[in-house]
Amino acid sequence: MIVKVAWRNIWRNRLRSSVIIIALSLGLWAGIFASAFVQGMMKQKVESVISKEMSDFQVHHPDYREEKLPNLIIEDSETIQADIASNEYVIASTGRVIIEGPAVSTSHKEGMIRLIGIDPKEEAMVTGLEGDLIEGTYFEGIKKNPILISSKTAEEYGLELKSKINFRFLDIHGDVHQVGFRVVGIYNSGNPMMDGMKAYALRDDVKSHLGIETGFHEIAVSLNDHNQAEPLAEKFQNKYENLEVIPWLDLALGMRYMIDAMGMYTVIIVGIILFALLFSILNTMLMAVLERTREIGMLMAVGMAKQKVFFMIMVETLFLSLIGGPIGLLVSYLSISYFGSAGINLGDAAYGEMGFSNIIYPYLESSEYVKVGIMVFFMALFAAIYPSVKALRLKPVEAIRK
Repeated sequence: MIVKVAWRNIWRNRLRSSVIIIALSLGLWAGIFASAFVQGMMKQKVESVISKEMSDFQVHHPDYREEKLPNLIIEDSETIQADIASNEYVIASTGRVIIEGPAVSTSHKEGMIRLIGIDPKEEAMVTGLEGDLIEGTYFEGIKKNPILISSKTAEEYGLELKSKINFRFLDIHGDVHQVGFRVVGIYNSGNPMMDGMKAYALRDDVKSHLGIETGFHEIAVSLNDHNQAEPLAEKFQNKYENLEVIPWLDLALGMRYMIDAMGMYTVIIVGIILFALLFSILNTMLMAVLERTREIGMLMAVGMAKQKVFFMIMVETLFLSLIGGPIGLLVSYLSISYFGSAGINLGDAAYGEMGFSNIIYPYLESSEYVKVGIMVFFMALFAAIYPSVKALRLKPVEAIRK
C-alpha cells in the first residue's frame, strides 16, 4: 500500500518529477559517455602502441637500450626467435637491425630518423606495416637500398616516390658511412608523431652497411592475448638470463600509469556528477515534504505510524532515482554502441601530434555499467534520508494547523 501511495505522490507534480528524472538521466549519460570517450581513446592508444610501436614484448642485448651501439647484437638471434615463435600465444615475431639516430639529409632539410632494417614479410605480420602503405609499393620496384618513409617524413623533408634520402652513421667498427636510399613507398599508421621518428629499409641492406654478418638488435613479438605479455616476458627472461626480455608496459611506463588511472576514471567522473545531482534530488524531496506538511500531519493524526511516513518518503525518492538511473544507463549504452562503431571524427584536432588518433571510438566495459548502477542506488538512498527524517520529525497537531 505504501509503495502504491508513494508512486502516486511523485506524479502529483509531474513537471517537477520529470525535470528531476531528465536531469538525472542526462547527468548520467554525460558522465558515462565522457568516460567512454576517454577510455576509447586510451584503448586505441594501447592498441597502437602494441601493434605499431612496441609489440607485446621485445628482446635485446642487456646493454642495448641504454647505449644503442650497433655492435650490441643478440647472439644466436635466429634460434632464440624460433624458440619464442613456437610458444602457443605467439602469433608472429620479427628480428630487426637498427641504426639509432643517424643524420639524415635531403635538399630540403637535415635531421635525425631511426632507420629500422626489417624482413618485410615478418614485419607485416607483427605491425601490419604493409597495410599502412598509402603510396608506392612494399619494397618492390627498387633493387638497391629501397626505403619506406612516413607521410609526415615525406612532407617535412620534401620527398616523394623514388626521391633520394641520405643517411650518415657509424658502423660496428666505428667507421663513418654515408648511404643513399630511394623512397619505394610512403606509409601512414595514423600516429604522425611516431611515424616521423622512423623509416624502414631491408634488413640485409642495413646489416651490410653496418658490417653485421649475423644477428639482430631486437626481436619483437606479437601475441594473441595482450594479457600474456608480462608472464611470457618473465618466462623468457628466466630462460635467457644473458638478454633483456621486456614487456610493452615496461617499454612505455607512461602507458602503465595511464592504464592504472583509467581504472578509477569512470567512478570519479560519474561520482562527481551524481554528487551534484544528489543535492538536486534532496532539495526537490525536501520541498515536496514542506509543501505537504498539512497532509503528512493528517496521515499521522489518523493513525499512520511515523515509520510508514518515513518509508513512504524514502520510496518516493528511490522511485525518482531508479527511473532516471536506468534511462540514463540505457541512453549511454545506445550512444556508446553507435559511436563505438561509427567513431567520432575530431577533424583537424592536433591529437595525432600527441600520438592519438583523430577518430575516436568510445568504449566502456560492461562491468562499468554495473558499477554506475550501484552508485545510483546508494546515491538515491543517501538523498532520501534527510527529507524522510524531516517528515518523521513533524508533530501532527502543529502540521495540521499549517
